[in-house]
Amino acid sequence: MVGRIYISKEGINAQVSCPAASVAELRRYCQTKIAPLVGGSLMDLNIATEGDHPAFRALHVRIRKQLVADGLDPTSYDLADTPSHLSPQDWHDHLSQYKEKHGKDPVLIDMRNHYESNIGYFEGAICPDADTFRDSIQAMNDICKDLPKDQDIYMYCTGGIRCSKAGAILQSQQGFKNVHLVEGGITAYGRWLRDQQGLESLFRGKNFTFDARMGEAITEEITGTHCMICGSPCNRYQNCAHAQCNLLMICCSKCASRFLNTCARLDCYDTISDFLQSQPAASPEPSARTPAPQAPFYDAAGPLFTDSGVRAYVKHGKDIEDHKKHARVVVGTSGKACEHEFSRRTRALEVLGQPGDVLKAWAEAGRCLPPLPHSNK
Repeated sequence: MVGRIYISKEGINAQVSCPAASVAELRRYCQTKIAPLVGGSLMDLNIATEGDHPAFRALHVRIRKQLVADGLDPTSYDLADTPSHLSPQDWHDHLSQYKEKHGKDPVLIDMRNHYESNIGYFEGAICPDADTFRDSIQAMNDICKDLPKDQDIYMYCTGGIRCSKAGAILQSQQGFKNVHLVEGGITAYGRWLRDQQGLESLFRGKNFTFDARMGEAITEEITGTHCMICGSPCNRYQNCAHAQCNLLMICCSKCASRFLNTCARLDCYDTISDFLQSQPAASPEPSARTPAPQAPFYDAAGPLFTDSGVRAYVKHGKDIEDHKKHARVVVGTSGKACEHEFSRRTRALEVLGQPGDVLKAWAEAGRCLPPLPHSNK
């Protein structure tokens, strides 16, 4: 089993990946071993809609003061004042019938960060331009400040953790009485939707995930986002393969392959290209900065997973002898810790400019663009 488990006085937030055959055993363990340790109260396991590969590289368990940082005095609200948890079916019915029953649209708030809602959201939702949960709480308070206290307020997030806390804050601190969330979040809604025949989804696009998948499709729609390199419509996220950059960006599969899963800035591309060419399996001319998609350890057009399903991270001076097992390479600096220059709070627009701008830097440097995937040109 691999994943991330956060433990605090507020509760447990666990995102784990295990073989499908072990899910029933994991569920039994949680119910018989974990639940008694937390007073018998334990949310059910929330199974992802996509799970062909392990979504994490290892298992990490960490102690935190808060499951999600809200920037508030913890004595100013009561987490026990939980909002109404609607099943995916009830959530769908409430939202789809609300305007007909009440003559107005529901107040529906997306409690996630901006980069999450960029690629998918419930139709009609207010999606704050938030970088952190703290920003989302402030936006939530601003949205609701002039609403009557008996107003129905609907909110959602990836799996329900953030909304459980936000709803408790809205009720216990702000005095609202009818706050609702979808139990299990977008993940549960997407899974429920797959079992429905002919039912139109109220969620559009992808559900961003904080793991190697970086998103699971609820519908095939692209919600107005574009590849930051070429500008084509796209909702595929990646981190720049150069570990010292790590920029989170939307990038189409063609540009990901063409620019070796980097952000396409020259320094990042050259670092990865030079590394690939230095390996025995690659055979381009030493002086040419060109991709090496023919290398058996790097399938530029294929999935970003190893045979075991986990994304591979290789740094200079470490595990180089195992390079043939890797389908993706992340390069740092020899002998130094690979500190990420950019976090998820960094917006690709601030670094790369408008879609297409990064390509202009190649022309200004007198460099030819790398060949397109499977191109002999």
